[in-house]
Amino acid sequence: MAHDAATTVLLTGATGFIGTRALAALTATGCPVRAGTRRPRATQLQAGVERVAAVACDLDNPAEVRAAVAGATTVIHTAYADVSAMPRQCQTLLDAMAATGVPNLIYLSSIAVYGERAGVVHEDASPAAPLNSYALAKQQCESLVADWSVSATDGQQAPRRAVIFRPGIVYGTGSRFWIDKLADRIAAGAWGTFGAAGEGRAALIHVDDVATAITTACDRLQSAARLRLPQSVALNLVGPEAPTWNTYFAALARACGSQDLPEIAPGALAWRIPVSFGAKLWRRAGLPGANATALAPTRDEMQLFRRDARYSMEAARAILGLAPSITLAEGLARTQVPQAFRKT
Repeated sequence: MAHDAATTVLLTGATGFIGTRALAALTATGCPVRAGTRRPRATQLQAGVERVAAVACDLDNPAEVRAAVAGATTVIHTAYADVSAMPRQCQTLLDAMAATGVPNLIYLSSIAVYGERAGVVHEDASPAAPLNSYALAKQQCESLVADWSVSATDGQQAPRRAVIFRPGIVYGTGSRFWIDKLADRIAAGAWGTFGAAGEGRAALIHVDDVATAITTACDRLQSAARLRLPQSVALNLVGPEAPTWNTYFAALARACGSQDLPEIAPGALAWRIPVSFGAKLWRRAGLPGANATALAPTRDEMQLFRRDARYSMEAARAILGLAPSITLAEGLARTQVPQAFRKT
């Protein structure tokens, strides 16, 4: 896509898991990008990325955020913070955009906003309780973004547009939880398949498909077609497959060079989950052993692994023409997974 001299994108969280891949994808199109980070050092930027200006963008520093967004045409908000800080930091960013007249925003939310909802889930589905603190924070940020998009502006400012993506389970190189931590758990003998308790659907999407969605939305927001977009639109973002969690765990184990995973029976899970709390405290105290016990699944994780939810991509296809294509086999093949398991 072509970019004129007036086009500038600020990417928050540019050195994070999703931000790193979004930065590479955006620069590959020739888009001028400011890489926003708390500590703007050239060594933090992905090797080979060119035409990138690293800028200080500490979301707890309103003056710094305002300087970072000034003159941008689009902000892509991928920065991840402590759950309690998310809404406050999101508001700081929106205030800076309002003050400097930045008209376009891409915000990375999560399918967590749907809570325990199962079945086919469209974007207008109401949340099903309970919602954890992460889901509540994302929900609050979405409300802030929607309010920003429809807020009154003076006649000299362009109308505001916001695309809110709700990605599913984002995996790939650098995924601390869905790749690295799971690999540790497999290596420690703390993981397996879970029979019927692991037959819920994993709403996977590879990080490269997320990056492609971001560049597509950015291109649309910076073209004449932006005026055909709603002022604020929330879109599900999941990959072409939704394997069971058991299937995902087994595939990841093979990618790590492990043998077939054992099936952990319900009776074993019933005692492993409560015992893991004490083991975690033991490990945090710096005491030896109990690693496998501490890495057992939690109750919240087991609720996720049972849930049979499928997130519709109809709106994303209709509005942005998105069709994520990376299958699980391809995604794991392009993912750097731990090959040497740690000793416990």
